[in-house]
Order: sequence, then C-alpha cells, then structure tokens
Amino acid sequence: MNKIIDPHLHFFSLQQGQYHWLKHNPPGWPNLDRIRQDHLPDALFSLSDFSLEGCVHIEAGFDNEQPRRELDWLAQLLPASRYKAVSYAQIDAPAAQFRRQLEALKHPSLVAIRDITEGQDATRLLTPQVADNLACLSENGLHFEAQFELNQHNVVTQLCNIARQVPNLRIMLNHSGLVGQADSWLENAALLAALPHCAIKFSGHELLATPLPLQDQLTRLLDLFGTERVMFASNHPVCLIRHDYLGVWHQYLALCQQDNALWHRLSYANAKNWYGFNGS
Repeated sequence: MNKIIDPHLHFFSLQQGQYHWLKHNPPGWPNLDRIRQDHLPDALFSLSDFSLEGCVHIEAGFDNEQPRRELDWLAQLLPASRYKAVSYAQIDAPAAQFRRQLEALKHPSLVAIRDITEGQDATRLLTPQVADNLACLSENGLHFEAQFELNQHNVVTQLCNIARQVPNLRIMLNHSGLVGQADSWLENAALLAALPHCAIKFSGHELLATPLPLQDQLTRLLDLFGTERVMFASNHPVCLIRHDYLGVWHQYLALCQQDNALWHRLSYANAKNWYGFNGS
C-alpha cells in the first residue's frame, strides 16, 4: 500500500464551526453541494490504495474570531501523532496585536499560520508590519503558509527581502502558486526557490479555470525547487470540484511515471520532514 502524508487538507463540522465563507457567502464552485457538508477524518484514514499516515489540517474558517477553537476541536478528532495544524492569524496586523494572536494560539499541534492573500488582497503582504510578524513567527518556531498567485512580482520580491533579513524564516507556498496557463511566473518561482527555507505544495489546481498542465508544472517546479522542497497535497474537500480524494492521489501517482523514489519524496517524505512528523 502507498503511504502518504497529506500536507494540505481541511475537515469540516458545519454544526460546530462557523464557516461563514461556506455557509453564508459560498463561492461559485462546481459540486458545491459535495463540499458544503461535514468532512471528518475517519473516511480518509480507511482508504483503499493509499495509507494516509498523517495530515496537515489547514485552517478553514471554523471561527476566525477565535481560531484557537478549531485547534481544540481537531485535538478531539485526531491522535496527536497523526496530524499537524495550521491556524489563522492576520499577517498584516500591528506587531503587538499579532504577538497576542500567536500567544492565544499556543497548542502542541500548531506548526504554522495562514492568512489568504490572493488577488488584490496580496497587497497586504507589502505593508511594513509584515516583516515584524514574519520574524515573530520564526522566533516562535512557526512557519508562514503563503497563499497568493506566483505572478505577483512585488509580493515575491517583498517576501524574498524579508527572508534574507530573517534567515530562519520558513515559507510554504500553497497551491503551486495558483499558476494558470497564461501566467508569467517562472522568474518569480525561481526567486522563491533560491530561498533555502522555502517549499511549495503541489495542489489547488481545481481552483483555476485554465491551470497549467500538471506534468509541465511539476517538471518546472522540480527543476527549480529540487525533489526535497515540492510535495503533493489534496486540498480536500475543495478538490471535489474536480476529483474525489482517491482520484487526486492516483493522478499524482501517475505524474511520477513509475519513479518510486520520486513518488515517495513527493507524497510522504517531504511532508514528513517539513512538518515534523515522527516515524520512518
């Protein structure tokens, strides 16, 4: 059986969490009815074909006013050895406020924070306080889950400048940088790849109307980041826009073209190393 660690998924409990973005202002996604329901761990930890050894739960708007509630809820669902958690904090908040947010989030499962900055919202990453807040993350042993389009050159330049000032800062770029077929992104990807503590998750392609062909994109990312800083991820349950969970992982397995060593790195070993899972 193929062992995997999924470094980007979401569990939902619509009764216990708020999920305003999904319940009250839902995106116009295909198959929304399949996504807008409870999604809990048991279904994924009893798969055929793949053995889910661990996962990284990415904040899903359970309660953005009190994001610690999501961490406490996850701790009731999963044994500590099987998951890590990425929570929410406002990355462009004033520095003192950001430190208070992190203090309130202290939890054994916490490894990183994410604040989605896609589209015009990416300009928030250009504000001066972001450098202080990213340094604060690094001081606390946490990394930054960055989510913006790779064609945003000013944002990439800003993050690179900050990373050079904070050499231990770890950055994980979500969803392959949301690269579409018409985007100019390779130069910016190369800038991020030059940072030794920056990695990228190969996921989120269902979010784009015209994603770059997956084999082409994977080849280019491996050329830039190497085989130890790219990892496959599902984005479950949002992946249901196009594929069910098993379908996503079978698609990734096919991309490795029977290269077992590459598959092991991208589906298991890299996520294990970057997110600090124990075990072989």
